[in-house]
Amino acid sequence: MTMKSSRFTLIAIAAVLAPLALFISCVSSPGTSKSTTLAGAYKDHFPIGAAVAAGEFDFDSFTHYPAHLLAEFNSLTAENAMKPSIIQPKEGEFNWVHADRIVEYAEEHNMRLRGHTLVWHNQVAEWMFPGSGTQEEHRKKAMDSLREHTDAVMSRYARKVTSWDVVNEVVADSPGDSPYRTDSPWYKAYGGIGYVREAFEMARAADPDALLFYNDYSMVDSGKRKRVLDMFEELGLLRDGLIDGVGMQAHWVLSYPDRNQLNEAVRDFREAGLRVEITELDIVCDEWDQDILADRYEALFTWLRELSDDIDGVTFWGIADDHTWLTDFHGFTNYPFLFDTEGNRKEAYDRVIQAAQ
Repeated sequence: MTMKSSRFTLIAIAAVLAPLALFISCVSSPGTSKSTTLAGAYKDHFPIGAAVAAGEFDFDSFTHYPAHLLAEFNSLTAENAMKPSIIQPKEGEFNWVHADRIVEYAEEHNMRLRGHTLVWHNQVAEWMFPGSGTQEEHRKKAMDSLREHTDAVMSRYARKVTSWDVVNEVVADSPGDSPYRTDSPWYKAYGGIGYVREAFEMARAADPDALLFYNDYSMVDSGKRKRVLDMFEELGLLRDGLIDGVGMQAHWVLSYPDRNQLNEAVRDFREAGLRVEITELDIVCDEWDQDILADRYEALFTWLRELSDDIDGVTFWGIADDHTWLTDFHGFTNYPFLFDTEGNRKEAYDRVIQAAQ
């Protein structure tokens, strides 16, 4: 072979190999690989979860979600299917179908499962509260009903649901006359905040192996966080080993919270001896601010990765932009997630993957 023909041969080989090298580079790059998932990118940091709808909002059990979207996560939470008004709408009449399907899917795919929720002022089962009677009769009916409900639900899913939001949103947004949400049917039936302690006692007895959480929003606010910690002390939840952690709901916006607020919140709860999870993550965002959303998610997950030694999990309150409670709540169409209305990855997704490095 002459030198000239040899040179042409090498050029031809290089032309064939260059696209292959580019393909290999893209596949191996965590920021661009389509084989990368959120769970995979953060496997050394914390589980990445999503709340899923099943049996509500015209969603059948999981038929709404493409497999490739569910595969992005390694943790699931039922958005509504495990709430009292859904799972036991009438006394003794349980609707297990959709909750069971979520549990089965999580087991089949080796996913962590969080239970949500046993006690909340919304989506309560009205039968748990008597229509008339004395304060003591109201309290007894409510606590007896809660005990039966907690025993039934937690025993059914024992060793399958590994952690529970036992109590949700009982602390007031501002102190006012009381640090607690006094308009809650639970507060009214009990005649005070003591129902929170009893709820944790019931949950601990129903499944001693489950991790028990208090879940609330705005706990990056120092005032509300103090009211939460004061409640734990008042009720002896930490002293008596009745609570394991807090779920910090993350219904946040494009400019709040900042890094220091997040750091301080996590620090305060960890110093109190509590596990911390970021729950219900979504960011209020319209169609026109998607570039800002990408910046926001990159910054947020950079901070969360830096805090990964102190965070046990991060859960989005949904999966894709086709379904979010924020639209109804705020009165305009929201696009708060990493996947668009068609389930395609957005720029925000790529930036979250990059933040894992």
